[in-house]
Amino acid sequence: MATSLAAAAAAETALEDLPEDALLAILAFLAPPDAAAAACACRALAAAASSPELPLALALRFGLPPPRPSPEACPASARRLFRSLHRLRRLLGLWRRLPSSHSASPSLAAFEWAPGATLAASLLAPSSHGLAVSKTPFVTLSIAESGDTVAALGEVPVSVNFVGDNHIVVEAASGGDEEEMEGGSPPEEMYMHFANRRSPGSGRRRRERLGRRKGGRMEAEHFVRIPDAEPTKARPLQGLWKGICGNRTLEFYLVTYDDIGGVTCRQVSETKGHNSGYSPLFWTTNATFLEPPFSEQELDRYSCCEHIRAVTSGHTETLSKGVSGIMCINSSYDLVDPHLSPAPIEDTRNLEGRIWLYEDGTFGFGFGGSNSIIDLRHVSLDGCIVDTSY
Repeated sequence: MATSLAAAAAAETALEDLPEDALLAILAFLAPPDAAAAACACRALAAAASSPELPLALALRFGLPPPRPSPEACPASARRLFRSLHRLRRLLGLWRRLPSSHSASPSLAAFEWAPGATLAASLLAPSSHGLAVSKTPFVTLSIAESGDTVAALGEVPVSVNFVGDNHIVVEAASGGDEEEMEGGSPPEEMYMHFANRRSPGSGRRRRERLGRRKGGRMEAEHFVRIPDAEPTKARPLQGLWKGICGNRTLEFYLVTYDDIGGVTCRQVSETKGHNSGYSPLFWTTNATFLEPPFSEQELDRYSCCEHIRAVTSGHTETLSKGVSGIMCINSSYDLVDPHLSPAPIEDTRNLEGRIWLYEDGTFGFGFGGSNSIIDLRHVSLDGCIVDTSY
């Protein structure tokens, strides 16, 4: 026994004994601050951090085209590439624009990988073609030969800066290096980031000059991340969804889970009106699903409802979908789309409804007093926007 343990201990490989390729792979999976700390742990990792092969390892890690070989590899350039790739990776996903008085643009943006080691951002809006999502080009980010990040809105240079981990600002480039506030920055430091980034007047004059090239002044746009944009097995309702609402138009819906097990759905609307902005639509404090076999009352309730299906058809179609779970929900009647409840409601303070979870992973919801079901489908799957139009 002692002999076998000694042989196993002798067979263990120390970190310093790993080949350079393995050490490069380890560094490529770390964030820049963690990679810098790892490089101080031992000589082998320090040598790997300065290796000319690090850019290739980073490109393979992020699924980007391999960089062009250079006979004069610069460790500083590799560090810049490391930081830029990590920065682009952080931008991936769905973002929601914060309301502003000067912008009438769509409130959702998607950052996705594009050919040529670039990151393309698109503004998302409901399309007039059924369930399709309209994508409008927004900002393009790429990596220069120096390893730095370059961002542009069309032909106009812009900067995309992080303020914390889940807030970005898109504004006209100031001509200097992009600044970034790390997560957990105190509020006063975040204020100083915007108040003292540039000398008085100089940045404003440059933004006005860039804005005139496009026919108007460019204002800063603020976006916050949608952290859980797709459902999981434990949280099948969470994420950003799309569906045809009662007035036969396509709308976006954001469903979130809280820390105590509750579920809330908010409608993210592009139009001004009763449910415009970021309106709450339904909620429940108990996210437990009723499982089959369902009661006759629940089966009758579902079978009597019609599924709103088309934007331009002007009518609803009955569609049979396999239901795997039913959840009870409620909503304030003042917040419910009036198209959902054409009949008078006796209790206007609280309105009971149901969520029907379908076997294909999507779901629909409806409220008492209405025979309509709004069916929701995914906006994105595996990080890619589905059913798009341009």
